[in-house]
Amino acid sequence: MNLSPDSAPTPLAPVGTDDSPAAGRERPDPHSPRWSARELRLLLALIWPGQLLVVAGIVAANAQPQIAQHFHTTQIAWFGLAFTLATILATPFAVRLGDVHGKRRVMLVLAAAGLVGDVITVFAPNYPVMVAGRVVGGLYGPVAVLVLAAVRDLFPPRRVAVALGTVAGSVGVLSLVTPLLSGWLLDEFGWRGALWFLVASTVVALLTLLCVPETPRRAAPGRLDWPGAVLLGGGLALVVFTAGQGRAWGWTSPGVSLAFAAGAATLVAFTVRELKVDRPILDLRMLGRRPVATVLVGSSIPQAAFFASQTILIFLALFPAIPHVSDGLGWTTTRVAVVGIPAGLVTFAAGVAVGAMVRRVSPRAVWYAGLVLLATGMVLAALYHRDTAQIVWTGVVMGLGGGILMAGQQTMIVSVVSPEEQAAANGMSSLLTQVCLTLTSQFLYTVLAGESTVLDGTAFYRDQAFTHAYLAMGAVVALGLLVSLAIPALRHPQEADSGTAGHPAEDTRAASDA
Repeated sequence: MNLSPDSAPTPLAPVGTDDSPAAGRERPDPHSPRWSARELRLLLALIWPGQLLVVAGIVAANAQPQIAQHFHTTQIAWFGLAFTLATILATPFAVRLGDVHGKRRVMLVLAAAGLVGDVITVFAPNYPVMVAGRVVGGLYGPVAVLVLAAVRDLFPPRRVAVALGTVAGSVGVLSLVTPLLSGWLLDEFGWRGALWFLVASTVVALLTLLCVPETPRRAAPGRLDWPGAVLLGGGLALVVFTAGQGRAWGWTSPGVSLAFAAGAATLVAFTVRELKVDRPILDLRMLGRRPVATVLVGSSIPQAAFFASQTILIFLALFPAIPHVSDGLGWTTTRVAVVGIPAGLVTFAAGVAVGAMVRRVSPRAVWYAGLVLLATGMVLAALYHRDTAQIVWTGVVMGLGGGILMAGQQTMIVSVVSPEEQAAANGMSSLLTQVCLTLTSQFLYTVLAGESTVLDGTAFYRDQAFTHAYLAMGAVVALGLLVSLAIPALRHPQEADSGTAGHPAEDTRAASDA
């Protein structure tokens, strides 16, 4: 697809201010408490592309045990790690191109690339080819970032918080349908059947994005900062690769130490360069403002723990019970999906509720409540995870905290950056979350491996492994809470488009009012 500025369509204004003939027939009032039909259609059109990344994660996680046993590999972590690494590397480019050419156009290109990767994965004859397909499929990842940034472009200010909460919290509803369908596919057709579902899902995302109007261009065309991109990609690749090989090589081995040092040095060089160039691939100057830095870092750490913790339940529920080898529950994937329905409903409800709550309550206070609930749920899951009832009610507590986190992160970002910075802030948030998720996942696998037995090339886990893993994720959430305590007072999201959001003087004034 041609991304040249000359061929791009005229950008459309946000919903409620569109002067196009179609808008003239409807002309929704942005101040009306009622949502127009056009706004509701747009909201629905953004949900599936925005949450496909999470849906793909659910399907991939459910399929991992079968894939590991089919290919007799102990390196199943790379099934997710390859996808994550590709997403990390593609995100800065996607954000920059979205600001220059329009987010819809870039999302369509990325979705098409992701579809190619999904097809490679489903036809993979061996594990290395499968990992390569996951790398290509990971190019879809930045679509989730661009969808969230597009919400602010396409909805009037008073709708933004609720729209973000609905898009972010909708993962709860999708996590009801996706596990049921993927579980049935896994039980009836094996892991290839589940991966075919991913192919179909990406096709649906492509078609849905065609219904989304183009967003305003917020950056002038110009050359991409290729040296900065190479430094960022190389540094992150080294750090992520080191995290992936830590258990195999030994965390204190010379190879791990050298690779990590090289990655850190490359990222330092990237930072120095980006602070000097006029058009950086990633605007690190935003991190010089306390509200932005604390929100992005403080929200990335606990979200990574929440997503990583889903892996614990997958291994706990799907792995068989083998005396002195495995303390899994031996459930079918379909049963796991049914048991997860209450948690999914709570996650969605919490996400929607956050959008309404932050109009009256500080986004920071809502965020703290979500962190406390999630950490509590992790501790409870560590103690109670041995039957259906225990997994249901501990999952509800974690789902409530997780729903608040996913929606709360977006409302806080809107509160501390300007509309022009929205996509860059979402991109930086995604990068930080993905890097934190990679490191947290490797930490999780290391904890699980402490109480595991390798049988016929597959690692099986004892009950203590699951207990320690949940406690470890609870500790990561607690770390996120400590960082989040440094977040200053935040304005309400509906006030963020008044022209002051993201400006240092106003951020300082907000902090002094805390």
